[in-house]
Amino acid sequence: MDEMIIEKYISSARLSKYSSLDEYKKNIYLSNSFYIPLSILEVSLRNAINSQFIVFYGQNWILNEAQFLQRDALEKIAQAKMKLQSRNETLTHAKLTAELTFGFWTSLFQKPYDKTMRLQTLRGIFSNLPRTEAKPIDRKTISAKLNHIRKFRNRIFHFEKIVNKEEFNNIEHDIDEILGFLHADIVKFSREMTHE
Repeated sequence: MDEMIIEKYISSARLSKYSSLDEYKKNIYLSNSFYIPLSILEVSLRNAINSQFIVFYGQNWILNEAQFLQRDALEKIAQAKMKLQSRNETLTHAKLTAELTFGFWTSLFQKPYDKTMRLQTLRGIFSNLPRTEAKPIDRKTISAKLNHIRKFRNRIFHFEKIVNKEEFNNIEHDIDEILGFLHADIVKFSREMTHE
């Protein structure tokens, strides 16, 4: 590709993070390969949390801004409500659930939610969570994995470099593990979709 075209449409600033144009292309292909598992994870996680929280906090726990929610979560809910209203969409629990970001859902596993995300709740969300004696998994463990996945997902969705980034060497395993905690069929579905 001509240097002037590269500069105008890709930019030397962006390419400076890569060893070559080939590495840049490799990054695009690698990012593409993670789109399916990340989208399945995002939708499955939010729906699993929502289903469990409906049981505990009622059908409209998001619309009613359940008392356990921290200030930053309430701000994200307010922003999502404004987006729906700006598009003249009817404000429903289902639409609000879908509008909230992956960051909102993963933040529910952070330390301020220690009392909310006890083992019983985690088992309600992650129906395939290993037994404690086999592999102890708690809120903190899940939060760390989800935070790592969220950072990776954000790099992909903002077209940033993931290729040759050591911190993401085992990311496929982390994604599959969280999907597997949700349900064995979900991780199987993701793998089948990814390799079609």
